[in-house]
Amino acid sequence: MSRKALMTTLLGSAVFMSLTAGPVFASEMSDLKAYVDSRMKEIERAQADIARAQAELAIKADAVAKAEAEVKAQKAAQASPAVASTVPALQTDQNGNLLGILSKPVMVYDDDKTAVHLYGLLEATISDATNQKSTTNSHKNPAAIGFQTAWFSGNRWGIDADHALDFGDNIGLPGLKVISKLEGEYELPTGGSDTAGSIFNRDAWLGLYSADLGKLTFGRQNTLTRDFTQTWGDAYGSADVTLKEGGYSNVNNFKQNIFYSGAPGGDTSGTRFDSGVVWKKKWGDHWLTGLGYEFSFKGNGGSSDPGAGGATPGNNAKNSAQQVSVAYNALALGGGLLSANVNYNRANNDNLTHQAELVGGDYKIGMVRINAGYIHYTAQQGDHNSMGTRTDNSWTTSVVLTPIPKTDFALGYVDSIGHHAGQNAVGGNVLNPFLGDTRNVVATANGSKGTIFGSVMYHADSQTDFYVASDYMKVHGGWVVGDAQGNGASYGAGQAHRDELEVATGVRFKF
Repeated sequence: MSRKALMTTLLGSAVFMSLTAGPVFASEMSDLKAYVDSRMKEIERAQADIARAQAELAIKADAVAKAEAEVKAQKAAQASPAVASTVPALQTDQNGNLLGILSKPVMVYDDDKTAVHLYGLLEATISDATNQKSTTNSHKNPAAIGFQTAWFSGNRWGIDADHALDFGDNIGLPGLKVISKLEGEYELPTGGSDTAGSIFNRDAWLGLYSADLGKLTFGRQNTLTRDFTQTWGDAYGSADVTLKEGGYSNVNNFKQNIFYSGAPGGDTSGTRFDSGVVWKKKWGDHWLTGLGYEFSFKGNGGSSDPGAGGATPGNNAKNSAQQVSVAYNALALGGGLLSANVNYNRANNDNLTHQAELVGGDYKIGMVRINAGYIHYTAQQGDHNSMGTRTDNSWTTSVVLTPIPKTDFALGYVDSIGHHAGQNAVGGNVLNPFLGDTRNVVATANGSKGTIFGSVMYHADSQTDFYVASDYMKVHGGWVVGDAQGNGASYGAGQAHRDELEVATGVRFKF
């Protein structure tokens, strides 16, 4: 009740009492009024104390809210570190991904124009593989138990560098920057280099990047086709094609499917371009296209291409390659997402033409992802194609299930059927597509090779994986393979096995 209302009530009561009781109460009216005034002042003081207490509580509550907000911000910053640079070109990596959100780079150097990042991957694999080639007795095929070259990913370390350019806006290419990559591979069991005499055997390239230009790179790098077909070539690639290099497993009995995406150059190149130029570009949210060219090498003079001394200026009919790829990512279909790509791969390998057409994709719905692809490959063999043209038809399918968080179950099959396939000796190993020097083919055969594979992989966190994997390979007809993973090593006639079972376990760590 307000003071005015209370005073009105009390005075009204006093008046009534005075009218009914008479003059005897008149002197008490003054005392009553003074008492009421005293009590009202006490009430006002109490109300003021309450108001001050409420104000103090509000200040404390605001301070607690600010402290909680700061704690949340610190936790968020630790989970996704803020981008250090204020230059837009340096806020993304070489593939256009935001730094600090999709990756946590180990900074080697950083200023307002240049960022240098260190990264690496280590994988240890222990396996048991049956029917291995014996170096002491060609009639025995013992098992090999122990460490092997990493099953899924080559052990590597590398350096990425990005340098922002000031003039990009002036030429219609905002965010233009120079990019580069140096990457080397080593063997974890020994610490030795994967390629003797080479520090950066995986990547050594320089390029340019912006969202409008795309990614344009010069030097040793993945073949273009490999980066596209990795989405379906086995069970372990990304669902979408991106600007990033990578894809396919490392050393096992189904890895040979990668060579249909390769380039000429023997063991010095394989599925990488030497003296290569690659351009990739994203168009909106779904399309991605690419062009790749490998300049001639194996000549005398020029750059230090491995094995033969350098490039042959102007002679691009010898050991050059041309590749074209188109991908469409994440088409919404039937409650899932469909991604597919089409690729053309052509090479002039010592004036003999090799070419492949590759088409495939993947479909992801819920916890299931299905991959499938088909490859048609032809290669001329012998001087002036004197041994005739080889024709391969290869197909693969695989499925990946993720029924529980952080755990993938994969199962797949690869089948390659060759007609008139070149061998490196009578009854010897069938040459791998693109990789082998078909000038030296001395015999041909018809045959096939099929491999079933599977794995269980537990992703402990974003950097660490534990796995168990296995494959079973069997060859038919004249398709002959050589070493533990069927890579086509030159053991000579009658030195190969017809089937092989591998079981492996390992751990992979990335930083």
